[in-house]
Amino acid sequence: MQEKKFIYAVIENNAETPSFAAALTGGIDAAPLETVCYRDLAAVVSSIDASRFDPDLPGQASPAQNEEREERLKADLLKYQQVNSFLLEQTRRSGMLPLRFGLTASNRQEVEGVLERVYIQLRTYLDRLKGKVELVVQASWDLHNILPGIARDHPELLSADPVQTGKRLFEAAEVKRKKFVEAMHDKLSPFATDFSEGPRKAEEIILNRSYLVAREQEPLFDEAMNALGNQYEGILSFRYIGPLPAYSFVNIELNQGNFALLDKARKTLQLPQKATWEQIKTAYRKLILIHHPDRNPGSPEAAERCKEVLAAYERVSAYCQSFQGFGEHSKQGEFSFVQEEVEKVFIADHMGALLA
Repeated sequence: MQEKKFIYAVIENNAETPSFAAALTGGIDAAPLETVCYRDLAAVVSSIDASRFDPDLPGQASPAQNEEREERLKADLLKYQQVNSFLLEQTRRSGMLPLRFGLTASNRQEVEGVLERVYIQLRTYLDRLKGKVELVVQASWDLHNILPGIARDHPELLSADPVQTGKRLFEAAEVKRKKFVEAMHDKLSPFATDFSEGPRKAEEIILNRSYLVAREQEPLFDEAMNALGNQYEGILSFRYIGPLPAYSFVNIELNQGNFALLDKARKTLQLPQKATWEQIKTAYRKLILIHHPDRNPGSPEAAERCKEVLAAYERVSAYCQSFQGFGEHSKQGEFSFVQEEVEKVFIADHMGALLA
Protein backbone atom coordinates (compact mmCIF):
# COMPACT_ATOMS: atom_id res chain seq x y z
CA MET A 1 0.00 0.00 0.00
CA GLN A 2 1.29 3.42 -1.01
CA GLU A 3 -0.41 5.79 1.45
CA LYS A 4 -0.75 9.42 0.46
CA LYS A 5 -2.95 12.39 1.31
CA PHE A 6 -5.78 13.05 -1.14
CA ILE A 7 -6.52 16.80 -1.27
CA TYR A 8 -10.18 17.71 -1.82
CA ALA A 9 -10.33 21.45 -1.32
CA VAL A 10 -8.97 24.51 0.46
CA ILE A 11 -11.02 26.43 3.03
CA GLU A 12 -10.39 29.22 5.52
CA ASN A 13 -8.36 28.35 8.60
CA ASN A 14 -10.50 30.14 11.16
CA ALA A 15 -13.08 29.63 13.87
CA GLU A 16 -15.69 28.69 11.24
CA THR A 17 -13.71 25.66 9.99
CA PRO A 18 -16.41 22.96 9.80
CA SER A 19 -16.61 19.98 12.10
CA PHE A 20 -16.11 16.84 10.08
CA ALA A 21 -18.20 14.89 12.56
CA ALA A 22 -21.13 15.83 10.34
CA ALA A 23 -19.49 13.96 7.45
CA LEU A 24 -20.08 10.55 9.00
CA THR A 25 -19.00 8.59 5.94
CA GLY A 26 -15.63 10.37 5.68
CA GLY A 27 -13.72 10.65 2.43
CA ILE A 28 -12.67 8.08 -0.16
CA ASP A 29 -12.75 4.55 1.32
CA ALA A 30 -14.49 6.11 4.37
CA ALA A 31 -11.13 7.50 5.56
CA PRO A 32 -11.53 10.29 8.16
CA LEU A 33 -11.36 13.84 6.84
CA GLU A 34 -8.70 16.09 8.36
CA THR A 35 -7.17 19.50 7.78
CA VAL A 36 -3.60 20.60 7.13
CA CYS A 37 -3.14 24.30 7.78
CA TYR A 38 -0.75 26.96 6.54
CA ARG A 39 -1.29 30.55 7.63
CA ASP A 40 -4.98 31.37 7.01
CA LEU A 41 -5.60 28.40 4.68
CA ALA A 42 -6.64 24.84 5.47
CA ALA A 43 -6.46 21.91 3.05
CA VAL A 44 -9.12 19.23 3.55
CA VAL A 45 -7.52 15.81 3.06
CA SER A 46 -7.88 12.11 3.79
CA SER A 47 -5.47 9.18 3.62
CA ILE A 48 -5.65 7.05 0.49
CA ASP A 49 -3.87 4.15 -1.16
CA ALA A 50 -2.38 6.09 -4.09
CA SER A 51 -1.48 2.97 -6.05
CA ARG A 52 -5.12 2.93 -7.23
CA PHE A 53 -4.23 5.84 -9.54
CA ASP A 54 -1.18 4.14 -11.07
CA PRO A 55 -1.82 3.24 -14.72
CA ASP A 56 -1.20 -0.34 -15.80
CA LEU A 57 1.19 -1.06 -18.65
CA PRO A 58 -0.49 -2.01 -21.95
CA GLY A 59 -1.69 -5.60 -21.78
CA GLN A 60 -0.83 -5.91 -18.10
CA ALA A 61 -4.40 -5.79 -16.73
CA SER A 62 -7.21 -8.14 -17.68
CA PRO A 63 -10.56 -6.79 -18.96
CA ALA A 64 -12.11 -7.63 -15.58
CA GLN A 65 -9.38 -5.70 -13.76
CA ASN A 66 -9.85 -2.71 -16.08
CA GLU A 67 -13.58 -2.76 -15.44
CA GLU A 68 -13.01 -2.96 -11.67
CA ARG A 69 -10.56 -0.03 -11.84
CA GLU A 70 -13.08 2.03 -13.82
CA GLU A 71 -15.85 1.33 -11.31
CA ARG A 72 -13.57 2.25 -8.41
CA LEU A 73 -12.57 5.48 -10.15
CA LYS A 74 -16.25 6.39 -10.59
CA ALA A 75 -16.88 5.70 -6.89
CA ASP A 76 -13.86 7.82 -5.93
CA LEU A 77 -15.05 10.69 -8.12
CA LEU A 78 -18.52 10.51 -6.58
CA LYS A 79 -17.07 10.63 -3.06
CA TYR A 80 -14.81 13.55 -4.04
CA GLN A 81 -17.89 15.44 -5.26
CA GLN A 82 -19.86 14.56 -2.11
CA VAL A 83 -17.09 15.83 0.17
CA ASN A 84 -16.83 19.09 -1.76
CA SER A 85 -20.62 19.54 -1.74
CA PHE A 86 -20.55 19.02 2.03
CA LEU A 87 -17.80 21.65 2.34
CA LEU A 88 -19.76 24.07 0.15
CA GLU A 89 -22.72 23.89 2.52
CA GLN A 90 -20.59 24.01 5.66
CA THR A 91 -18.65 27.11 4.52
CA ARG A 92 -21.51 29.18 3.12
CA ARG A 93 -20.09 32.49 4.35
CA SER A 94 -16.34 31.90 4.24
CA GLY A 95 -16.22 29.95 0.97
CA MET A 96 -14.30 26.94 -0.32
CA LEU A 97 -11.94 26.25 -3.19
CA PRO A 98 -12.26 22.82 -4.87
CA LEU A 99 -9.02 21.36 -6.18
CA ARG A 100 -8.74 19.06 -9.19
CA PHE A 101 -9.67 15.41 -8.71
CA GLY A 102 -6.68 13.15 -8.08
CA LEU A 103 -4.37 15.72 -6.45
CA THR A 104 -2.30 13.91 -3.81
CA ALA A 105 0.73 14.59 -1.61
CA SER A 106 3.06 12.14 0.11
CA ASN A 107 2.29 13.32 3.65
CA ARG A 108 1.01 16.23 5.74
CA GLN A 109 4.28 18.13 5.37
CA GLU A 110 4.05 17.92 1.59
CA VAL A 111 0.44 19.16 1.71
CA GLU A 112 1.67 22.14 3.68
CA GLY A 113 4.37 22.63 1.07
CA VAL A 114 1.71 22.82 -1.65
CA LEU A 115 -0.18 25.47 0.33
CA GLU A 116 3.05 27.41 0.81
CA ARG A 117 4.20 27.16 -2.81
CA VAL A 118 0.96 28.41 -4.40
CA TYR A 119 -0.38 30.43 -1.47
CA ILE A 120 -1.10 33.56 -3.55
CA GLN A 121 -3.10 31.60 -6.13
CA LEU A 122 -5.10 29.82 -3.42
CA ARG A 123 -5.73 32.98 -1.44
CA THR A 124 -6.80 34.90 -4.56
CA TYR A 125 -9.22 32.18 -5.71
CA LEU A 126 -10.68 31.71 -2.23
CA ASP A 127 -11.37 35.44 -1.94
CA ARG A 128 -12.87 35.50 -5.45
CA LEU A 129 -15.19 32.54 -4.80
CA LYS A 130 -16.31 33.55 -1.32
CA GLY A 131 -20.10 33.33 -1.04
CA LYS A 132 -20.48 32.10 -4.63
CA VAL A 133 -21.63 28.88 -6.30
CA GLU A 134 -21.50 27.39 -9.78
CA LEU A 135 -24.75 26.95 -11.69
CA VAL A 136 -24.65 24.96 -14.94
CA VAL A 137 -27.06 25.75 -17.77
CA GLN A 138 -27.43 23.35 -20.69
CA ALA A 139 -29.82 23.98 -23.58
CA SER A 140 -30.57 21.59 -26.44
CA TRP A 141 -32.78 21.41 -29.50
CA ASP A 142 -33.99 18.83 -31.98
CA LEU A 143 -32.04 19.79 -35.10
CA HIS A 144 -34.28 17.62 -37.29
CA ASN A 145 -37.20 19.89 -36.30
CA ILE A 146 -35.17 23.10 -36.53
CA LEU A 147 -33.86 22.63 -40.09
CA PRO A 148 -37.32 22.32 -41.79
CA GLY A 149 -38.38 25.52 -40.02
CA ILE A 150 -35.31 27.34 -41.35
CA ALA A 151 -36.01 26.03 -44.86
CA ARG A 152 -39.62 27.22 -44.61
CA ASP A 153 -38.66 30.69 -43.38
CA HIS A 154 -35.74 31.09 -45.81
CA PRO A 155 -36.61 29.48 -49.16
CA GLU A 156 -33.69 31.33 -50.76
CA LEU A 157 -31.37 28.81 -49.08
CA LEU A 158 -32.79 25.93 -51.11
CA SER A 159 -31.19 24.84 -54.38
CA ALA A 160 -31.21 21.95 -56.81
CA ASP A 161 -27.96 20.72 -55.29
CA PRO A 162 -28.85 18.85 -52.04
CA VAL A 163 -25.26 19.12 -50.78
CA GLN A 164 -25.27 22.89 -51.22
CA THR A 165 -28.71 23.13 -49.63
CA GLY A 166 -27.60 21.09 -46.63
CA LYS A 167 -24.52 23.27 -46.17
CA ARG A 168 -26.59 26.47 -46.27
CA LEU A 169 -29.16 25.11 -43.82
CA PHE A 170 -26.51 24.04 -41.31
CA GLU A 171 -24.79 27.42 -41.59
CA ALA A 172 -28.14 29.11 -40.94
CA ALA A 173 -28.73 26.77 -37.97
CA GLU A 174 -25.40 27.87 -36.48
CA VAL A 175 -26.41 31.52 -36.85
CA LYS A 176 -29.72 30.71 -35.13
CA ARG A 177 -27.90 28.83 -32.36
CA LYS A 178 -25.66 31.83 -31.66
CA LYS A 179 -28.69 34.13 -31.48
CA PHE A 180 -30.38 31.79 -29.00
CA VAL A 181 -27.21 31.67 -26.89
CA GLU A 182 -26.83 35.45 -26.92
CA ALA A 183 -30.45 35.93 -25.90
CA MET A 184 -30.19 33.40 -23.05
CA HIS A 185 -26.93 34.90 -21.82
CA ASP A 186 -28.44 38.39 -21.81
CA LYS A 187 -31.16 37.11 -19.44
CA LEU A 188 -28.77 35.26 -17.09
CA SER A 189 -25.55 37.28 -17.01
CA PRO A 190 -26.92 40.22 -14.93
CA PHE A 191 -27.14 37.81 -11.96
CA ALA A 192 -23.66 36.28 -12.39
CA THR A 193 -20.14 37.56 -11.78
CA ASP A 194 -18.47 35.30 -14.36
CA PHE A 195 -19.15 32.45 -16.77
CA SER A 196 -17.23 29.57 -18.30
CA GLU A 197 -17.90 27.60 -21.49
CA GLY A 198 -18.24 23.84 -21.24
CA PRO A 199 -17.84 21.34 -24.10
CA ARG A 200 -20.83 20.64 -26.34
CA LYS A 201 -20.39 16.90 -26.75
CA ALA A 202 -23.59 16.20 -28.69
CA GLU A 203 -25.08 17.76 -31.83
CA GLU A 204 -28.31 18.67 -30.08
CA ILE A 205 -26.61 20.68 -27.30
CA ILE A 206 -26.49 24.35 -28.24
CA LEU A 207 -25.29 25.72 -24.88
CA ASN A 208 -23.27 24.28 -22.02
CA ARG A 209 -22.23 27.16 -19.80
CA SER A 210 -21.37 27.51 -16.11
CA TYR A 211 -22.20 30.71 -14.25
CA LEU A 212 -20.55 31.94 -11.07
CA VAL A 213 -23.36 33.33 -8.93
CA ALA A 214 -23.39 34.98 -5.51
CA ARG A 215 -25.70 33.14 -3.13
CA GLU A 216 -27.92 36.18 -2.64
CA GLN A 217 -28.40 36.35 -6.44
CA GLU A 218 -29.30 32.66 -6.77
CA PRO A 219 -33.10 33.18 -6.42
CA LEU A 220 -32.99 35.80 -9.18
CA PHE A 221 -30.98 33.47 -11.39
CA ASP A 222 -33.57 30.74 -10.71
CA GLU A 223 -36.35 33.10 -11.78
CA ALA A 224 -34.48 33.96 -14.99
CA MET A 225 -34.10 30.25 -15.74
CA ASN A 226 -37.84 29.70 -15.22
CA ALA A 227 -38.56 32.59 -17.57
CA LEU A 228 -36.31 31.06 -20.23
CA GLY A 229 -38.08 27.72 -19.86
CA ASN A 230 -41.43 29.41 -20.49
CA GLN A 231 -40.12 31.57 -23.34
CA TYR A 232 -38.61 28.67 -25.29
CA GLU A 233 -41.12 25.96 -24.39
CA GLY A 234 -41.47 23.53 -27.29
CA ILE A 235 -38.32 24.90 -28.95
CA LEU A 236 -35.50 24.26 -26.49
CA SER A 237 -34.98 21.80 -23.64
CA PHE A 238 -33.05 22.89 -20.55
CA ARG A 239 -30.97 21.13 -17.95
CA TYR A 240 -30.15 23.21 -14.86
CA ILE A 241 -27.54 21.86 -12.43
CA GLY A 242 -26.41 23.25 -9.10
CA PRO A 243 -25.52 24.78 -6.82
CA LEU A 244 -22.05 23.24 -7.14
CA PRO A 245 -18.58 24.10 -5.90
CA ALA A 246 -16.98 26.41 -8.47
CA TYR A 247 -15.07 23.68 -10.32
CA SER A 248 -15.15 25.54 -13.66
CA PHE A 249 -13.63 28.72 -12.22
CA VAL A 250 -10.48 27.28 -10.65
CA ASN A 251 -7.20 26.74 -12.46
CA ILE A 252 -4.36 26.33 -9.99
CA GLU A 253 -0.94 26.17 -11.68
CA LEU A 254 1.11 24.09 -9.26
CA ASN A 255 4.32 24.79 -11.16
CA GLN A 256 3.77 28.55 -10.84
CA GLY A 257 5.26 29.59 -7.49
CA ASN A 258 4.42 32.69 -5.49
CA PHE A 259 7.25 34.88 -6.79
CA ALA A 260 6.73 34.06 -10.49
CA LEU A 261 3.03 34.82 -10.19
CA LEU A 262 3.58 37.97 -8.16
CA ASP A 263 6.32 39.29 -10.43
CA LYS A 264 4.04 38.92 -13.46
CA ALA A 265 1.23 40.71 -11.58
CA ARG A 266 3.60 43.51 -10.55
CA LYS A 267 4.68 44.06 -14.15
CA THR A 268 1.06 44.01 -15.35
CA LEU A 269 0.30 46.83 -12.90
CA GLN A 270 3.52 48.61 -13.95
CA LEU A 271 4.77 48.79 -10.37
CA PRO A 272 8.37 49.22 -9.19
CA GLN A 273 10.03 46.49 -7.09
CA LYS A 274 8.94 48.30 -3.94
CA ALA A 275 5.63 50.12 -3.67
CA THR A 276 3.27 51.49 -1.05
CA TRP A 277 -0.34 50.34 -0.83
CA GLU A 278 -1.43 53.75 -2.11
CA GLN A 279 0.84 53.40 -5.17
CA ILE A 280 -0.61 49.94 -5.84
CA LYS A 281 -4.21 51.17 -5.68
CA THR A 282 -3.42 54.20 -7.86
CA ALA A 283 -1.74 52.04 -10.52
CA TYR A 284 -4.71 49.67 -10.55
CA ARG A 285 -7.30 52.44 -10.86
CA LYS A 286 -5.36 54.12 -13.66
CA LEU A 287 -5.09 50.94 -15.75
CA ILE A 288 -8.70 49.91 -15.14
CA LEU A 289 -9.88 53.31 -16.39
CA ILE A 290 -7.72 53.04 -19.50
CA HIS A 291 -8.87 49.53 -20.44
CA HIS A 292 -12.44 49.53 -19.13
CA PRO A 293 -14.92 48.16 -21.73
CA ASP A 294 -17.13 51.24 -21.29
CA ARG A 295 -14.25 53.35 -22.63
CA ASN A 296 -13.45 50.83 -25.36
CA PRO A 297 -16.82 49.62 -26.70
CA GLY A 298 -16.57 46.68 -29.06
CA SER A 299 -12.94 45.95 -28.20
CA PRO A 300 -12.42 42.37 -26.97
CA GLU A 301 -8.72 43.18 -26.47
CA ALA A 302 -9.60 45.91 -23.96
CA ALA A 303 -12.00 43.61 -22.11
CA GLU A 304 -9.31 40.93 -21.87
CA ARG A 305 -6.72 43.46 -20.71
CA CYS A 306 -9.17 44.69 -18.07
CA LYS A 307 -9.50 41.11 -16.76
CA GLU A 308 -5.71 40.78 -16.65
CA VAL A 309 -5.37 44.00 -14.65
CA LEU A 310 -8.08 42.89 -12.20
CA ALA A 311 -6.44 39.45 -11.75
CA ALA A 312 -3.05 41.10 -11.19
CA TYR A 313 -4.50 43.43 -8.57
CA GLU A 314 -6.19 40.52 -6.78
CA ARG A 315 -2.87 38.67 -6.56
CA VAL A 316 -0.90 41.69 -5.39
CA SER A 317 -3.64 42.43 -2.86
CA ALA A 318 -3.54 38.83 -1.55
CA TYR A 319 0.23 39.15 -1.09
CA CYS A 320 0.01 42.49 0.71
CA GLN A 321 -2.82 41.36 2.98
CA SER A 322 -0.84 38.25 3.97
CA PHE A 323 1.43 40.50 6.08
CA GLN A 324 0.63 40.56 9.77
CA GLY A 325 -0.74 43.94 10.77
CA PHE A 326 -1.61 44.73 7.15
CA GLY A 327 -3.68 47.79 8.12
CA GLU A 328 -0.82 49.57 9.84
CA HIS A 329 1.76 48.38 7.31
CA SER A 330 -0.33 49.71 4.43
CA LYS A 331 -0.33 53.19 5.97
CA GLN A 332 3.35 53.38 6.80
CA GLY A 333 5.54 51.08 4.73
CA GLU A 334 6.41 49.70 1.33
CA PHE A 335 5.77 46.19 0.07
CA SER A 336 8.76 44.50 -1.52
CA PHE A 337 8.42 42.47 -4.73
CA VAL A 338 12.08 41.45 -4.79
CA GLN A 339 12.35 37.65 -5.11
CA GLU A 340 14.34 37.07 -1.92
CA GLU A 341 11.92 39.17 0.14
CA VAL A 342 8.84 37.53 -1.38
CA GLU A 343 10.15 34.04 -0.70
CA LYS A 344 10.91 34.95 2.94
CA VAL A 345 7.26 35.84 3.46
CA PHE A 346 6.12 32.32 2.57
CA ILE A 347 8.65 30.16 4.41
CA ALA A 348 6.53 27.58 6.25
CA ASP A 349 6.78 27.33 9.99
CA HIS A 350 6.99 23.54 10.25
CA MET A 351 6.77 23.72 14.04
CA GLY A 352 3.55 25.65 14.25
CA ALA A 353 1.71 25.72 10.94
CA LEU A 354 0.36 22.18 11.01
CA LEU A 355 -2.93 21.76 12.76
CA ALA A 356 -5.05 18.63 13.06
